[in-house]
Amino acid sequence: MADKIKLTLFASAIVFLSVIHNTPAGYSQDSDIPFAREPYIEYTDVVPIYLREMAPNRVFYEVGHPSFREFYDIFINNEKKSLLTRKYLTGDWGGLRTKLSETGIIPTMTYVVDIQGNPVGGDKKGFRYFHNIGLDIVFDVGKLAGWKGARFHISASQRSGSSLSIRDIKNIFNVAQVCCGATFKLVNFSFQQSLLEDKLNILLRRISGGDEFLSSPLCWLFVQNGIDGNPVGIFLNVGFSAYPNATWGVRVKAKPTKNYYIKSGLYNANPNRTKNSKHGADLSFDGPYLIIAETGYHLNELLNSTGLPGNYKLGAYYQTGDFDNFSDPDSTKNGNFGFYILLDQMIYREKVGTGVNANQGLHPFVSLLFAPDNEINTMPFFLNGGLVYKGLIPCRDNDHAGFAVVYGKFSNKLATSDSATLTTLDSTTLELNVSADNSKRQSSETVLEWMYKIQLTKWLNIQPDIQYIIKPGGTGEIPNALVLGFQLGVNI
Repeated sequence: MADKIKLTLFASAIVFLSVIHNTPAGYSQDSDIPFAREPYIEYTDVVPIYLREMAPNRVFYEVGHPSFREFYDIFINNEKKSLLTRKYLTGDWGGLRTKLSETGIIPTMTYVVDIQGNPVGGDKKGFRYFHNIGLDIVFDVGKLAGWKGARFHISASQRSGSSLSIRDIKNIFNVAQVCCGATFKLVNFSFQQSLLEDKLNILLRRISGGDEFLSSPLCWLFVQNGIDGNPVGIFLNVGFSAYPNATWGVRVKAKPTKNYYIKSGLYNANPNRTKNSKHGADLSFDGPYLIIAETGYHLNELLNSTGLPGNYKLGAYYQTGDFDNFSDPDSTKNGNFGFYILLDQMIYREKVGTGVNANQGLHPFVSLLFAPDNEINTMPFFLNGGLVYKGLIPCRDNDHAGFAVVYGKFSNKLATSDSATLTTLDSTTLELNVSADNSKRQSSETVLEWMYKIQLTKWLNIQPDIQYIIKPGGTGEIPNALVLGFQLGVNI
């Protein structure tokens, strides 16, 4: 097993070195380059989020980290004092935030809460609350010690509440983005290094795969956990990690051109990694291991691009270890793999122009996950997709309206086996929970969501949300459920 992992890492290194070797030594300084080469220049408000990831020397590379993505301008300087125009609820702390940032220390704290109830359907009616307090400190080692392109990130999460899906509705795809891990825990403890003029970036130590892979900013706008963050179908098949659960791992990303990237990661997939007894301080790397790779192309997403923007991503994963065989409960299969596709393409733009002022309009998106071996994969096919419209209401240019569909199909081997099982995602750990129950056969579950995210200030947003769950639990025995609620986010 160790030889296989070493061989995979060696092959990945060869691919990355080959890509870098065959790429010109540096990007030209044309006007379409989304970042300057002078050290430590901060982005301004006119630079959209999808460009900030391209310059890790100036912007934290993990744009997918949940406590950051709720407030996309979290790394843009803002010293305004007015409560309605400042970036943080608590302001600049009398200038201390600015001084810390200039020194190379960026502290942030966010509060996100989901409040929801199901007045219709489900196993029983309920009303639930779940919140996450995210604390993050980013150290720019370049500013602190002159180590160019190096950053250190430490984060922690405190969560409290109860799950409407697990306790009341009894469905698979949790209706809340903040749904799991009701405890406090260490999340990230990571170091990253940007090399070769930002064309190569290495991230290692304690990290979450969901911050980097199988992710889209359009999906982050929704409340439903089947779509927000990462398409959740992968969690029912392999040991993929996502906030607030991190694990030991390494990720390597290369950008051979301004629009194209390729990245690969190796993560510890031991199911015990999410247990709350150690509050995230389990530093073991004992396997099994998840190997994942993704490549993508950003279309028309540079500042002077006039065409409609889009993103196209293709990925695959493989996990080592033994998996239970649904067709033969007394046997196992070694290794598991799958593929995924993420696509989004703007099809209508309100305003003609370039840059951040031209991103109002209609954005369709879709995610497809395939796990071919239905004898060991609980959910061989998973789909989510929808529409997002930014600036739908006049004079509300930063609001987002959206509709999405989440669909997951269970393995037919699981449904027809002699010892059929009932499968759920545990509300505390997001781990697979399987219990014998011959009377309940699972086929599929579908969720519809309508949302409107209101950006009241830079530090405050509120998001009314409606969901309708078809065939909760996938068995057809629980009445379809209507869920009403909202999400609130505060950048403290």
